[in-house]
Amino acid sequence: MAVVKRHVRAILNHELTPVALKWGFLASILIVAAAWIAFEAIHPAVVKDPAALPRATGSNAFSLAALHRRLPPSALETVQRYVDLFATRQRRRVQDGLSRSGRYLETYRSIFRAEGVPEELVYLPMVESGYMETAVSPAQAAGIWQFIEETGKRYNLERTDWYDARMDPIVSGTAAAKLLKHLYGQFNDWDLALAAYNAGPGTVRWAIKSNTKANLPTGYWHLGLPEETRAYVPAFIAMVLIAKNPTAFGFGPIQFQARVVFDQVKVAPGVSLVDFSDHAGLDLAAVVSLNPELLRAEIPPGSKPYVLRVPRGTKAAILDRIAGVKFPAASDYVISVVSEEDTMESLASQYQVRVASIQQANRIESDEDLALRRFVVIPL
Repeated sequence: MAVVKRHVRAILNHELTPVALKWGFLASILIVAAAWIAFEAIHPAVVKDPAALPRATGSNAFSLAALHRRLPPSALETVQRYVDLFATRQRRRVQDGLSRSGRYLETYRSIFRAEGVPEELVYLPMVESGYMETAVSPAQAAGIWQFIEETGKRYNLERTDWYDARMDPIVSGTAAAKLLKHLYGQFNDWDLALAAYNAGPGTVRWAIKSNTKANLPTGYWHLGLPEETRAYVPAFIAMVLIAKNPTAFGFGPIQFQARVVFDQVKVAPGVSLVDFSDHAGLDLAAVVSLNPELLRAEIPPGSKPYVLRVPRGTKAAILDRIAGVKFPAASDYVISVVSEEDTMESLASQYQVRVASIQQANRIESDEDLALRRFVVIPL
């Protein structure tokens, strides 16, 4: 039995080579886990009573070691089926999703660490959206994290005809971390929190209540949940195993897309991204890609400037190009479009600044000079 336990530790500590791990990785866990469970059966109620299995608590709930210790054998078998599915029939979908994940993985890890939730949850979009920013489900859940509109509203993910914050990868990622943390606070179990993310907390509470009345275990793996939700957690766990070590499951080297990095500029309402990109000397496709939440490729109308993402390293050049003079880097500002009826007095009144400030910032002497501009930088 000591040999079996050493083998298990080798798997849990990733000491085996990729070749040795390849297709038999999770199967090996099942085999040695069964032997280890038999050996450990003399200890109090770890296997004989499924309700006594450790719950999915703590920030390491989805580490390989934690999964082995807390999952019943039937759960491991279900996870294995999803590993096989993802590594065969859905191989291309998984590979493409992993490639796209490179755009946001490190950003999400930082967000999730700050919220104190398991970092493995950064792989949840692999079963939600395949890491596609503009994904929309048949139930109208949207974005990488697939928020429905009602839940999105509770986490300040505003949706209008012009703007859908659920498709903002950064804002929605922060909302997802907060939502998952909130769900964990309700159930004190990450498997149940994930089930609630999929089906809603009311559905999970009802299933727990039903099992409690029947004197049955109330862990995720024993609940009478909807079919999709019963599949959700094992599919996620299988995806975590693959995402952490793709080559062990027969995937070639993943060509991860570059991490999304950006600068931000403040732009007045109603500005077209086509017009702005042209005058700022930017690639339109790059600006649209960085701002997938803008449904019409236009800054939403209203009274507040919009913080627009632009390619990293371009902010200073944009301001200088639009102002026609080097713009002070530390100054607050808004980039405003110039309409036919605008004068320096009207712009100064609109933004509550002095005419002289607009003149100095943009090297403009008169309204005739202003009329030759499409955009100006308004110092605030």
